[in-house]
Amino acid sequence: MAVLPFFLAAWQWQRAQEKTELLRSLTSAIGVPPVSLIYREARPQPEFSRVALPGAHPAGPVLQLENSYLGEVKGRRMLQPWRLEDGAMALVDLGWLADGVALPAVDPQALTLRGHWMPLPRHFVLPGAVAGVEGRVDAIDMAALRLRYPGHWHQGVVVLEHSPDPLRHWPVLPEFMPERHYAYAAQWLLLGLLLLLSLHSLRRRSHEPRR
Repeated sequence: MAVLPFFLAAWQWQRAQEKTELLRSLTSAIGVPPVSLIYREARPQPEFSRVALPGAHPAGPVLQLENSYLGEVKGRRMLQPWRLEDGAMALVDLGWLADGVALPAVDPQALTLRGHWMPLPRHFVLPGAVAGVEGRVDAIDMAALRLRYPGHWHQGVVVLEHSPDPLRHWPVLPEFMPERHYAYAAQWLLLGLLLLLSLHSLRRRSHEPRR
């Protein structure tokens, strides 16, 4: 129990480091013109760069990723497999929709196919969660997606810069800035130190001879 605050402090510190790297990558990518997303065998991990998808078209139905919060509002991220001009596949984030709002018909011709190339959404899911490739799911089943839509797959997801109404653009900037995670890490570290001091004090008292 005494080590739990230190574990949480280390976790928050790691999260702060990740957010710092994310902000650095996004800051350098924002002012750069988008480049076409072309499949390469040795292509690196998604790097938050701006990309364009010329000649791309939808390859299958929309996947609605549940438990996606925008601020404090619960909703779904609308993800769809697209076939690119070179035949490769990419998962495209069309936008976010609040729970209770029906998925509208999205005209692919009306979309501006530019966005940020980012890692796949990371979801904490409980046992029994539904992983799938279409409809409302709790997690993305990438293995099943690759089987259903053969070909080379880009890692990550392309988050469109502009989403059609009533969808809302999924923000690429992190919800929590690194400073908040550093503050949480400091709080947990302080709590852990106080807990250790309290335990040390109790042990000393227990070993003192009774009068």
